[in-house]
Amino acid sequence: MISPPPLPLGRSLLLAGCTGLLIGAGQAPMGVWPATVTGLALFTWLVAGRRPGSAFAHGVLVGLAMNALTVSWVSVLGAWVGVALVVFLSLWWGLLALVVSRLVRLRFWPLLVPAAWVAMEFASGRIPFGGFSWTRLGFTVIDQPMSGWLGFVGVTGASYLVALVANALLFALLDRRRRVRVLAGTVAIFVVGGLLNLAPHAEPETKMTIAVVQPNVNREEHGTASYARSVTNNALSETVFALAEARTNGGPAPDFVLWPENATDVDPIDDPVTRRMVEVAALLAEVPIFVGAVMNGPEPDTRQTSSLWWDPLDGPGDIYHKRDLVPFGEWIPFRDVLLPRLPILKQIGRQSVPGEGPGVVAAPIAENPHLLVGTIICFELAYDDTSYDAVRGGGEVIVSQSNTNTYGGTFQPAQQLVINRVRAMETGREIVVSTLNALTGLVDTRGRVHGLTQEFDAAHRIVEVPLRFNVSLPVRIGSAPAWAALAITLGALAYALLRREPGAGSIARNNSPQGQPHDQH
Repeated sequence: MISPPPLPLGRSLLLAGCTGLLIGAGQAPMGVWPATVTGLALFTWLVAGRRPGSAFAHGVLVGLAMNALTVSWVSVLGAWVGVALVVFLSLWWGLLALVVSRLVRLRFWPLLVPAAWVAMEFASGRIPFGGFSWTRLGFTVIDQPMSGWLGFVGVTGASYLVALVANALLFALLDRRRRVRVLAGTVAIFVVGGLLNLAPHAEPETKMTIAVVQPNVNREEHGTASYARSVTNNALSETVFALAEARTNGGPAPDFVLWPENATDVDPIDDPVTRRMVEVAALLAEVPIFVGAVMNGPEPDTRQTSSLWWDPLDGPGDIYHKRDLVPFGEWIPFRDVLLPRLPILKQIGRQSVPGEGPGVVAAPIAENPHLLVGTIICFELAYDDTSYDAVRGGGEVIVSQSNTNTYGGTFQPAQQLVINRVRAMETGREIVVSTLNALTGLVDTRGRVHGLTQEFDAAHRIVEVPLRFNVSLPVRIGSAPAWAALAITLGALAYALLRREPGAGSIARNNSPQGQPHDQH
């Protein structure tokens, strides 16, 4: 057993900040996944053997650095929103550090610490207000061999494997006797993942053609009187360009046109001007339009973010309302209490009301009157069960509709594209990505992006998409692995707290020949 050398408080805190930056470097748009693996190993080493208060403090500092690097883009909603989110998320990291500092006492800590990472991601993705899990470890595997595991263990399993590799490498440094076996097992994770990437997908019998529209809208117009009209007018204009291309290139005609989230920022059913623009677009296309719309909610002064099927002859049809809303972005928790005390919250606008049920709509087209389209609306991508429900509910074609306008020029659009790629690989389904002004295209089942648009461009793409009916293992088992990781972590933590002495294979932290604990701060 090798004990880490002692570190003065200043260096220890500096290392904590560097550790957070390393862990965050694996997220988009950086994508330096070896840095994440290194940072995870340092995290365990840094908090091992510390007293509870010190472990928690070091974990919070790691979290502050990591979250400030990766998700501070939310500050476009207001600096206070960004600060509050980063600080709150970092508390989860402090709790994780506290748990890890106890788990490393146990013999099988290299297997238990990764379970704690999964448990933390699971809990922070639910608590409070629906949670926020935009930077999970599993999202860092997309451009490396471990991505092959996504179709078999999902993003939850991928998070476990990333943390397992990191802690196995740390264990190999600490235990010379078992170093070769541990390193061989680590290499096997990458090799098997690479081989799984070669597993063939069944060739679909039927395909369909979709015209995908990226309207583009000036970010500075957001929230002004002209924004609601300009975004829908841009969608109509770009639809005309898409139709012109489709009718002159000799390829198949589109089966429907896909508009992104918030392509109409006013209810297209109730507002006559907006309704007329959608009707004109559908009549020109001569096929349905799948409209991302902001609609009036069920109560006064409320709204819903929706996906609405619009037929050129029959008008509005089936509809899905977004289930997972952004707290303090789309709705205000404790609105009656907070709004009078924090007037800045008025910029959020009307309170959004979540929908219910899976994101699957009846989408009849001429060639397939029973077609079902599964949709995932923007922030919902971060939620496993919501994303999986688009497949479980019978969606034969999966689309992702997003409003990236608010976060243009930040890390958010690149991170969202990576999550789309992860979802495509774990579900074994192509995903048609439609955004307002950033990174529209088609993601295939290997996670590759085709026809990617540029940010702040009005653009369109004509894509051929297979109709699939497969349901992958991650979709079938859903959140069961995350619940299992949470149960294992809680059980192991209880056992570790009942033990007085570190077990074999644990990490010890000494700073003197007498073995007095280093951590006194």
